[in-house]
Amino acid sequence: MKKLSIALILLSFLGLNAQADVSFGVKLSTAEMSADGSETQNSGALVTQQERSADFEVASLFAEKSVELGAIDLALGLEIIPFTAEIAKIGGGTGFDFTASVGNLTTAYIQPMLLSRGAASLYVKAGYANADLEISNISRQATASATTDSASTDAAQSRDLEGPMYGVGIQVEMGAFVDAIRIEMTRHDFDQITYTNSNNKKLTANAEMDTYSIGFVKSF
Repeated sequence: MKKLSIALILLSFLGLNAQADVSFGVKLSTAEMSADGSETQNSGALVTQQERSADFEVASLFAEKSVELGAIDLALGLEIIPFTAEIAKIGGGTGFDFTASVGNLTTAYIQPMLLSRGAASLYVKAGYANADLEISNISRQATASATTDSASTDAAQSRDLEGPMYGVGIQVEMGAFVDAIRIEMTRHDFDQITYTNSNNKKLTANAEMDTYSIGFVKSF
């Protein structure tokens, strides 16, 4: 699923009914993104790379439309994080060196409110995300390291990174500048990606991202 398709789906429901409850907001998050995997070396050996992680703070924007399904209030939403974060540098050995970065994360989601007590409500959320995976600084195989190898000619590469998202949060209704505040935890579990450089060194990697957020919601 591409980011354009996600955006078109969400924009379509936001425009279905001008009288529907539509909310907009901003989230401030502390995130940890981690990746691990394996690579094929010159000898043909498959070597496991230990997990690398990156911690960072990020802001995101979201838009939601509320739908009533019997006793459950369901929000359909789109969240965009227009940032780029470096998640790993792989170096050494006889595979290939590179830097991996992730940016432009877009997530479409559903968010049912499960339980309300006074001004506070418990909700869960689930969705699907797409991001750009950038592979740069490919340097290990700039020259041949063995007579049976050819030198790498790789330039920077880009791949789609996608996968499911799930989370849980608490929303507290407010009566001041914002209509609600949210405290939220989410996990993005991205699909495995593979990359083979020009002299057949293969990289396989898995990535995931955990966020802890505070969000501010304004409804119209």
